[in-house]
This record gives sequence, C-alpha cells and structure tokens, in this order.
Amino acid sequence: MSAAEIVAVAAAVLVAVLAGGLVAVLVSLISAMRDLRRAITELSDETLPMLRDLHDAVDATVSQVERVDRLVTSAEGLEERVDSATRLAYRAFQSPVVRAMALGAGVSEAGKRLRGRAAGPAPIPAPENERSRRARRKAQH
Repeated sequence: MSAAEIVAVAAAVLVAVLAGGLVAVLVSLISAMRDLRRAITELSDETLPMLRDLHDAVDATVSQVERVDRLVTSAEGLEERVDSATRLAYRAFQSPVVRAMALGAGVSEAGKRLRGRAAGPAPIPAPENERSRRARRKAQH
C-alpha cells in the first residue's frame, strides 16, 4: 500500500467516525425535540383552561366594578338630592321658627310685666365675702 492509499483509508475512517458522531448527535437532538414537544403539549393542556378561567374571572370582575360604579354614582346623586332637600327644609323652617320663638319670648315677657314681675331673668346673688357677712349679722341684731 502506498502512502496515498493509507491517507485515503485514514480519511475514510475519519469521515465514518464523524458521520457516526453526527448521527448520534442528530438522534439525541430528535429525542430532545420530542420531549420538548411533549412538554409544550402538556403545558398547553394545563394552561389553556386556566387562561379561560382567568378570562371569565376578569369578565366577572369588570361587570362587578361597573355595577359598583353605578351604585356609587347613584349614591352620589342621592346625596346631592338629600343635601338640596335639607337646605330647602332649613330655609323653609328657619324663618318661621325664629319668629315663633321671638313671639313666644315677647309674650312671656309681656305676661311677666302684666303680673308685676321684673323684666328679665332673676338676678344671680353674688357670693358672700367676710364683709357682707358681718354687715348682715349687724343688721340682724
């Protein structure tokens, strides 16, 4: 065998080993791809129902938030109407009540004067001090 033939055989063996290595890598890659597809399918089977449930929950939450918003808006309108009614009632009753109280006080005062009582409230006696006590004792003896 000549040197060229030996080099050719060595190159053929090297190419065969490399091809075998490439086939082994490709088989391993195909196996990994199958495992990856299987994992993706399982993940999809588990997450899609959860996503549907989540979507339903979001829809329910949105409808509840809209309902609460309508309730708050109604409550605000009711509060404004109650405030307006309170102001109106206050204005309507304020003047007659004040006038009635003034009339009652005037009638009471006139009745007291007619009966001979002094006008105004009864005077509040001043607290006694030592001098006033002595003067009262002297006046009693």
